[in-house]
Amino acid sequence: MKHIFSILFKALLIAGAVVSCIVFYLYTIGFFSPAPSVGLLTSPSGRTYLDASVLEADLAAHDVELLTTGADESPAVAASRLLAAGAKVLIVPQDDAAVTPALVTAAEKAGASVFFVGACPDSETLASSAELWYLGSLASHGGELLGKAMAMDYRDGTVFDVNGDLLLQYYLYQSAPDAEQADLASYALAECEHYGVYTAQVNYTDEEGASLSFDAEALAGQTAPEVILCTSEQDARAALETAAALGWLDGEQPVRIYAAADTPDAADALVADGVQAAAHYDPALMASTAAKMALNTLDHQFPGIGTDLSSDEAGRFILPYGLSE
Repeated sequence: MKHIFSILFKALLIAGAVVSCIVFYLYTIGFFSPAPSVGLLTSPSGRTYLDASVLEADLAAHDVELLTTGADESPAVAASRLLAAGAKVLIVPQDDAAVTPALVTAAEKAGASVFFVGACPDSETLASSAELWYLGSLASHGGELLGKAMAMDYRDGTVFDVNGDLLLQYYLYQSAPDAEQADLASYALAECEHYGVYTAQVNYTDEEGASLSFDAEALAGQTAPEVILCTSEQDARAALETAAALGWLDGEQPVRIYAAADTPDAADALVADGVQAAAHYDPALMASTAAKMALNTLDHQFPGIGTDLSSDEAGRFILPYGLSE
């Protein structure tokens, strides 16, 4: 009997040791850890600068939960709540370059990484921590795409040199330009010159030198430009309507319109309706790229792996604009 109890006791010891080893292994691979999660904040303007539904789906495909915040929460409060809920990566939309210090401090204390999207923080801020990154697109890149398209179209005759002066006569229509739209237009014109196509701006004024409104009534009888450059979908729509009403889109030497849009679909729609080319930001691509970077970070890998993007010294990843023609 004692021999039987001895065997049972040894068996229980062995079983206990095996169970302990299994539990230890599961613990080391994070089996008992909470499910990983990523936090998405909302900017003061309400913009996220990426497609949240795409981000959520891409993360969910890897069993990672997307935590979100309310529009009425301050960045610091929202970040603290998401971090307390277990987020190890924060995606922070920025309307401007200013960063909330309390948000960065909270992320550092929680051991979380932060990806800024939208407006880019300054280099000093990004370089202050190895866990601060930026993912975005530069309006200047969109301008360069448009400028190259304009130059190539001018050189191959798609844009007509109506007066034979060897200058691209353009009218810049911006109803309410912001800093990004101003950059886009500036870089578009500079890129034209980079390709050897020099430009001359057309301005429409009355007898007293005041600018005329960009509408068919005010511009009736005016000489058409060779190109109209717009930096928003809304302005491109207005340009199409006005140019059509003035007859500028008819005949053998029609005016060509170049524009920028917030999404690929919007850019494609503009081209389908008569715009020659439209540069576009891509919220869905931004979201899928952000998801890959967040997943890499959760796996303790370099964020850019598998994205075809590399960062600069400050930690910026730049996603290029697209072009619809």
